[in-house]
Amino acid sequence: MKSLKSSSELSPLGNNGSVSLDGIVRKGGRTRISSIYQCLRDRICFFDYPPQMVLKEASLAKEFGVSRTPIRQILQMLESERLVEIRDGVGTIVTGVDFRRLRDVYDLRLRITALLGDFITMQRAKEAALEIEELITRAEQLEKKSDLRAFWMVESDRHRLINGLIGNEPLREIHDRLYIQTSRVWYEIVENVWSEALEALSAELTELRRALKVGDAHSIGYASRNYIAYSMTRLSRHFDPS
Repeated sequence: MKSLKSSSELSPLGNNGSVSLDGIVRKGGRTRISSIYQCLRDRICFFDYPPQMVLKEASLAKEFGVSRTPIRQILQMLESERLVEIRDGVGTIVTGVDFRRLRDVYDLRLRITALLGDFITMQRAKEAALEIEELITRAEQLEKKSDLRAFWMVESDRHRLINGLIGNEPLREIHDRLYIQTSRVWYEIVENVWSEALEALSAELTELRRALKVGDAHSIGYASRNYIAYSMTRLSRHFDPS
């Protein structure tokens, strides 16, 4: 699959404390590890770093203006999410995208999401409802002009919003990890089912808005679970058409 990002957007960061095209924020001459991690994770999910690409610690350290130690830590974090594989004598290799291998992960994600209602806290319900309204607006814009990167950002922001509502920290970490492990599989085929995928995403956002407005935590989990179930069904048809 071709990269969803132009080469001009992969340029090194500036040193003026501003936000780069990759969303990296520099403070006091240092780049926060979490921001670099998020940037590299997004590049992998956007296929800017395609499967089998070798990531070099020295090159990344130079780009982000840090030593190799934090880069090494970040690559280890990405390996724990199965986005890369660290091989001695070779380097860090971006892993491939295989729905069959990740089928069990998708199934676990589906089951865990169905339980979210028991762990979601509604203290941020009003704020989250406003954020959902903004996501719905962005999704509506995609009906006029298809944009894979914008679709990913709506999906990603939706996930982060739901993840932020989970009051149980271990569950929140598992929920986030499973999403990251499976997201690339879905984005690999979404271009081929664009209208259907956009309709399903818009339907989920509408259900989430309704649930947030009435303060129904269980409906939030069910809406998310139904969307994942749709994704699994569509992926199964794509990879196992028989």
